[in-house]
Amino acid sequence: MILTVLSALTATAGEKGSRSGRPATRALAFFEADGATIPEFLAGHRPAPLSPALRAQVVASLPQKGELRPTAAERAKLAAIEPVLDLHGRKGTVEIKVIEVGQAFVGLHARTVLLLSRDALALLTPEELQAATAHELGHEYVWNEYQAAMAHASYPRMQELELVCDGIAVMSLRALDLDPARLIAAVTKMTRYNERRGATATARSYVPLDERRRFIDLVSARTRAWAARVTLDESQGDDDRERDRGLSSPGSPSGTSRASRILR
Repeated sequence: MILTVLSALTATAGEKGSRSGRPATRALAFFEADGATIPEFLAGHRPAPLSPALRAQVVASLPQKGELRPTAAERAKLAAIEPVLDLHGRKGTVEIKVIEVGQAFVGLHARTVLLLSRDALALLTPEELQAATAHELGHEYVWNEYQAAMAHASYPRMQELELVCDGIAVMSLRALDLDPARLIAAVTKMTRYNERRGATATARSYVPLDERRRFIDLVSARTRAWAARVTLDESQGDDDRERDRGLSSPGSPSGTSRASRILR
């Protein structure tokens, strides 16, 4: 299912030209998995969380300077992150800390702490914050590869892996019945905000913004088409089984597919 849909996307990305085709094509290879639903795909690639002892060491090593106490409004916005953490099996194992760094920043530190700047919290809507969090949790899926790329200052490889994280974020948003367009909005807002402040030290780790948005759009469109096909193929069978069991009622929704049950 995902294999069929996203292998077609590889060819589409290649047609966009040599500038964006190479990172996008390499990134898309990560998503080739025959027959998996989105939650099954994520579960199959997700690493085990760090041990409690290691997580405690990471938290203890963080400097207290720069950490902020969230306001009531910020806490309400941060609550939107919980379903994303839950989807990735990280609720209770990834801590959330608000920091002051003078730019819009969301980052996963040592697979243990999700760091969010006050600027980012003010800039992003709850839905956009969910999308940015999904991207950051995507880094766990390629953590060792990204660390190796950073160690060798391999910017093309880092660009590829950042796109992989964008793809994981799109799949995460689909699984939560959220609009992947929120990821484009979050990426655009944070990039433009930081550019205005001259905070561009990590810009080389990403493909240009227009290419990144195009990649997200492509993955979003293909996963939407895939999910629609799965629903269409399976809904009639589910209807028949529900009628056979006498479970249908006049006020209940019909046609709930295996895919939609598992995605919600």
